[in-house]
This record gives sequence, C-alpha cells and structure tokens, in this order.
Amino acid sequence: MPKDTWLKLLCRMPADIAAMDNFDTNSPNTIHDMSEIQSFYDGTTVFLTGATGFLGNLILEKLIRTCSGVKKIYVLIREKKGKTSEERFKDLFNDPVFELMKKQQPNYLEKISAVIGDCCLPNLGINEQTMNILKNEVNIVLHSAATVRFDEQLRKAVNINIIALQDMLKMSQEMSNLKVGNAFAFVHISTAYSNCAGRKVVDEVFYKPPISGDNLFQFVNSLDDDYIERVTPSMLKEWPNTYAMTKAIAEGEILIYGKGLPIGVIRPSMIVATDDEPVSGWINNFYGPTGVVAATGIGLMRCMCADPNQIADIIPGDFVSNAVIASAWDIHNQWKNHKNANGSNKENYEPKIYNIVSSSSNPLTWGEFSSYNKKFGQKIPSIKSIWPIMLRLSKNKYEYIILCFFLHIIPAFIIDSLAKLTGRKPQLMDGYRKMHKFSEVISYFSLQSWTFHDNNTKSLTAKLSKLDQSLFKFDAAKLNWNEYFKKHVLGIRLYIIKDTMDSIPEAIKRNKKLYMIHYTLLSILTALLILIVYGLFILFV
Repeated sequence: MPKDTWLKLLCRMPADIAAMDNFDTNSPNTIHDMSEIQSFYDGTTVFLTGATGFLGNLILEKLIRTCSGVKKIYVLIREKKGKTSEERFKDLFNDPVFELMKKQQPNYLEKISAVIGDCCLPNLGINEQTMNILKNEVNIVLHSAATVRFDEQLRKAVNINIIALQDMLKMSQEMSNLKVGNAFAFVHISTAYSNCAGRKVVDEVFYKPPISGDNLFQFVNSLDDDYIERVTPSMLKEWPNTYAMTKAIAEGEILIYGKGLPIGVIRPSMIVATDDEPVSGWINNFYGPTGVVAATGIGLMRCMCADPNQIADIIPGDFVSNAVIASAWDIHNQWKNHKNANGSNKENYEPKIYNIVSSSSNPLTWGEFSSYNKKFGQKIPSIKSIWPIMLRLSKNKYEYIILCFFLHIIPAFIIDSLAKLTGRKPQLMDGYRKMHKFSEVISYFSLQSWTFHDNNTKSLTAKLSKLDQSLFKFDAAKLNWNEYFKKHVLGIRLYIIKDTMDSIPEAIKRNKKLYMIHYTLLSILTALLILIVYGLFILFV
C-alpha cells in the first residue's frame, strides 16, 4: 500500500471507520429477520455488573445496538472518586465506544436503568426495593464486575471477586424468571489464568480451589491490613497474584452457590483493544500488554522481561464481549436440554466453561507481538514520544536488570537532575519505579506459556448460524494479526496516549530527529568506549 494511501486510511475519524465497518451487519434497519441469538434476547431483562469497565462497556453497547429487542438492561454502578452513581451513569455514555450505538439506537436510555450498588458491600449494596425488582424481572445475568488489578490488596480482591459473586448467585437463586422463564442464563466472567498455578495445561473444567471462599473471607476479616499485607505472599504460593487466586476460588463458589442454576463461565486470556466493533482499536485502560505498547510507543519502555518464543495469548475485547453474549444463548439451550432429559432434577446440571483464547488456533509469540507493534508504531509515531520505539525482550532476569539500569535508570537520573536544576518537578525516576513494578507482575505471563483447551468454545462457534457468526464474531482462528495490529497501535495512540490524528505528519518528522539523536549519541558513546579501552591498553602495555 502506498504511503499516502496508508496515511489517509489512518486519518479517518474513528467513528467513521466504525460506521463503515458495521453498517450492514449490525444496523437494525438492515436486518429483516432476527438471528437465533437476537431472538433469544428479544423481550428479556438483563442484569449486567461491571458495565463501567472495559469489557462491560463492550457488552452493554453490543446488546443495545445489535440485540435491539432486549426489553431492559439493569447496570450496577457505584460511587467512585467523588462522583455519585447517577453522575457516573450519565458520564458512561460520553465515551467514543457508544457513538455508533447512540446513532443506531437513539432511544437507548429507555432500555437502560442504573442500579445503585457496590460489589464491596454486603448484598452488593443494593436496597431491598431494587433487589425485589431484579428478582422479579431479570432473565439473564452477565457478571463482569471484578477488580483486575494484579496487585490488589487481598481483602478487597476477596470482597469483589469472591463475595460479590456469592451474593449474585444467592440473589439469582431467588430470580423466578432465571429458573422458569422462556430465556434465562447466568454468565460469570473469569480468566484463563485463574488455574495457571502449578499446571501447564488448562482444560474447560472446574478445578479444586486452594480454599473455600467462606474460609478465606473469615480469615481476611479476622486480621488487620498490615498483617494481611505481610502474609499475602505466603498465601499465594504458586499463584502469581491476588487476582488469579481469587478468580480461581470464585469459580469454586459457582458449584456451591450456583447449584441448580443455568450457569456458565467465560475464561478469556489477556484482553486487548477491539478488532472491529464498535470502534476499531478501542481501549480505555493500561492493563497487561496495552501498558507495554503505550509505554514503548512514547519511548519510555526500552526493555521488557519476556521470552520472545513464548506465546502471548491475547484476545480482542469485542471477541470476548461477543462470546459472553453468545454463551448465554448456549447455556440456556443446554439447560433446557438437560431439563427435558432429566425432568425436575437440576442438581446434577454441569455448568459449561468456555476458554476464550487465541493460542490454540492462532498462536502469537511475544517476539511477534513486539515486532508488529514496532512496525506500525514507527508508521504512526506519537507526537509525545521522548525516544524512538526500541524494545528489547530479555528472558534472563539478570540481563533484564542490567538493561533497566542502563536504558531506564541512568537516563531517568540525568533528566530528573536537569529538571531539578531548572526548577521543574522530577518525574522519570518515580515513573520507572512504577513501570518496573508493572513489568515484574507481567513477567510471570511473558516468560512462560500454557496450553488452553477450548473445545467448548469451538463447539459454540460451530453451533452459530452464519448470521450469528457474522453478528457475534469470536473465532480467533480468523484473526489476521497483521491487520489487527494496525488497529491496535492506532487505538492506543488515540485512546490511551490521547494523540490526535492530525499530528501524525509532524510526529513522523519528530521521530526521524529522535532516531538521528539516538544514533548520534550511540556513536559518541561507542567512540568514547573505544578511546577508554585504547587508553587502558596503552597504560598497561
């Protein structure tokens, strides 16, 4: 593709790209006959938690835009950072991810109601009156709420990732429509890494948790925060962090508190920017691989502790949201078949687990991940870059520490020292401390690989009609990584770094200057090193 054509394509406004990508397949005006999944959601009431998060945003947007026959969606929203639940509900739809939905479904607010609550509180912080409304009206529960911080304090991780799920399941046991309605399902979103500790092969089955949720809850509530902080590393054992461990324990709670419910579990791997919809490349957080690309894109991150030959199991956000919506339909059908075969005996119903991964059908290594991001990052560099994109992957931790010292610490020390001399606030050293902590956390996943079996997911894909396969894409085998990373890099530039499209030509010029500076400094340092070695040689000879 010629350079000017590439630039023109990239300079399209994101909303225009989204409209172009989704015009025929998702607009309700172009679909005369509802698909099976659309029919499943027609006339239903959905309770969605985690709607303000990345994945929750995508699920909510997709349901309103594509499953326009849905009757009502209740979304759980808490107070946060000085904003009330009502204020956060109003702000929710200001994000670019909802632009296409608002265009196609201008009356969207008629279908969405905020439920004031908090996953950190008993019974989700929902008042009795609202709780009764949910119990009487809800057909489908999509539980996306979680704390996804890897280093979350254990007490908070337990309350949000385990106890909140218990409360959701207890409430669902009293939902009349969830048990006898025409359409009903409960989908819990977990993670593919919930059971990665001590095993290299992860099947779509329930594994025995290290401790029950109730026992862990009693334990953390009998101790103060300082003591919990001290004993957390010993409690984690083989688990890499509190997130993975509490998610593993939460899955065990489903078999206890979810017995007799039409329930299933979605286990996505590392969720990254969207592929196609509703906006190509949309992302709103720094978690996981996204943080690596963003930090590398502005020239801050120059080395990473990762094995270039290990698998980077990433999956686009829209693939996961589509799988969540489709899995509810599949869970409902399997539950119905189970009831027909077993009558009123619901206790022996076996919940389905769906591993949503890319590694089994379309593997990508960390080396390829780095190459793709560098390739497209150099074509559309950021105007905010302080150095060219240069990321070295090292699987040796000692080599990584040495690289961090020379490529991060020394430059940061020099720049912060100059900042102090000119009366400005030094920031780089503090920034690198946070970055190194982040790198240490992600290194667990970037230095090794797992085999995730996804037979249930593949079976679900095969069950979908051609129309549903088009409307709800989540087949990772059909991902073209080269095409995806064009969108991925552009999305991070737009939505994370907050770089406007019109800055690309100037950023390209700036990037060339940065490369010239880099290689000039490298030449000077090499010459100085040769002079020092030569001087030492003359001195001792």
